[in-house]
Amino acid sequence: MTIGFDAAWDGERFRGHTVFAIEQGMLRPVDEERADRELGGALIPHLTDHHTHLGLTDPAELFANGITDAVDLGWIPEVASGWLIDAPGHPAVQIAGALLTAPGGYPINAGWAPPGSSAEVGSADEGEEAVRGQLIRGASRIKVTLNTDAGPTVDNLTLSAIVEAAHSAGVPVTVHVQGTGQTARAIDAGIDQLAHTPFSERVDDGTILRAVAAGMTWVSTLDIHGWGRPSPEFAVAVDNLRRFARAGGRVLYGTDLGNGPLANGVNARELTGIAAAGLGGDALVRTIAGDAPLGDVGPRFAWIPTPPPAPEDDPTGDPAASGLPAWLATARGLTTTIPGGLA
Repeated sequence: MTIGFDAAWDGERFRGHTVFAIEQGMLRPVDEERADRELGGALIPHLTDHHTHLGLTDPAELFANGITDAVDLGWIPEVASGWLIDAPGHPAVQIAGALLTAPGGYPINAGWAPPGSSAEVGSADEGEEAVRGQLIRGASRIKVTLNTDAGPTVDNLTLSAIVEAAHSAGVPVTVHVQGTGQTARAIDAGIDQLAHTPFSERVDDGTILRAVAAGMTWVSTLDIHGWGRPSPEFAVAVDNLRRFARAGGRVLYGTDLGNGPLANGVNARELTGIAAAGLGGDALVRTIAGDAPLGDVGPRFAWIPTPPPAPEDDPTGDPAASGLPAWLATARGLTTTIPGGLA
């Protein structure tokens, strides 16, 4: 059986009408003009939220509303490891396990993080042990908090030991930075990713260039600053993200899902914020859909019932007014089945 879509994301752009054959529970693109069944709309192999806390939300609803892949950036390791099981109707999940922090550091007393979701480390040896503990439970990345606005942070020796232990195991380190100078500190330590676009300070251009040169990625998380009523922190974050992207930095869509009244699915407000930072068109789609070439698709994928909006749909040329954020937010999660086609 073959299925046709009006458009399919190939990692760089939306190609036109594309036909897939269903083979062994996967969709395989084939060189055919017509399909046995025309589903229409647009197929996107992956829509990823790079910053979630699944313990504070409903993964089934998240998938139904378009998110096929979720990265959990901090929860009780024994609970989070259970999300790694391939559950039908849920996103594919990657986890960080517990958040590594200094004794008494954020988010120990933040209110949202339950006991066991943070690991307090006070030395290099404890940092290395904490990394091993998360990896044993299935972590594919390590999360550290450097939040001087909310308490103590690990010292530089401990931070370096955490990064070295993670990198030796082949996994990246992502960090929550908050407070003056913490972005620069993360770069100095060789951190791979910021879990939030910096929002507590304007990062100077030189530091941004260093982040780009180091290959650091920034997860957006703009909508948490006001949830539709932008706060001063929102303006700071958008300015930082705009300059980071303009300098060639890689931006990833992420919402910090579980932090306030956020859409449990593809978040149009988050995408509009990213667009306001100057990423429009294919660059905006790439933040959430990724850049992997189109190959076999499944067993889960995103489907949008209508074709992508054309660039001329926005005569102003404003990325935030292009219609892409609202269109992407109509995505649905679908799965492939054998032999009954799509479910």
